[in-house]
Amino acid sequence: MKSCLTICTAILLSAASAHTADFNGPPAWMKNVTRLPPGGYANLRPVKMEFTLSWNNKINAGKVELSVTRSGSGDSKLIGEATGKSTGFARVVWPYDFRARSIIDENSLRPITFQLSERERKEDTAYDIIFEKKRQLYTTTSKGENDELRTATSRFKFDFGHDMLSSAFYLRSHRLQDGDEITMVVSPFNKPYLARFKVLGRETHKIKGKSYEAIKLDAEIGKINSDLTLKSYEKVKQSTLWIGDDEYRLPLELQSQISVGYISARLDSLKWLE
Repeated sequence: MKSCLTICTAILLSAASAHTADFNGPPAWMKNVTRLPPGGYANLRPVKMEFTLSWNNKINAGKVELSVTRSGSGDSKLIGEATGKSTGFARVVWPYDFRARSIIDENSLRPITFQLSERERKEDTAYDIIFEKKRQLYTTTSKGENDELRTATSRFKFDFGHDMLSSAFYLRSHRLQDGDEITMVVSPFNKPYLARFKVLGRETHKIKGKSYEAIKLDAEIGKINSDLTLKSYEKVKQSTLWIGDDEYRLPLELQSQISVGYISARLDSLKWLE
């Protein structure tokens, strides 16, 4: 469920092959990271969206709310906020809540700071990421049943990192023609992952009886180890993402195939805030 909630807010995806780091230079995957400026779909109206998480589209397992607003201070910043929780039977066996906040430069669509707080059963964990010009700084704070507070810090040197929400903004901004690929380094928690998206084509996609013209993408992810090799993400076999094929490019549905079926995040409702 934790993976499903994270996926829906933007991008925890499927598996990637492992590579060996080349210590005489950057590894091959680093050379393939997309560094283009934002494309022609960079503008986004302030909006609030709600998603339902389910298993095989039969059993509801969670809810996620995602909103995008502007800072209002004239400094060209986007504010992305997400909240989510497990629901129904899933909450009985696995109570989970999260809240995330991302501050993003509206012109470059690069993140400035990202904060994520989680409560899983009786343990609270908070992640704070600061995106500097050539590195990401991570601070993790956790507190368990005994109220003992634990704090850890780490860093990752990379000059084009994203958080979960900024990666979604950056992805949707591009043309996304059939066959296009976008590759990003994404930090959803306190470690970096390599996320790759490939445009599979256009189609009419139905959600709860409503039809949308959509762009269909294949998604893969691999964990970046400390020696810059990639570790496959074996829990998820395949992930597919649909976003609207219009000027707004909003996420419609994400499906991730696992060993016992598939989990999905599907758009329930949206409300324009301006």
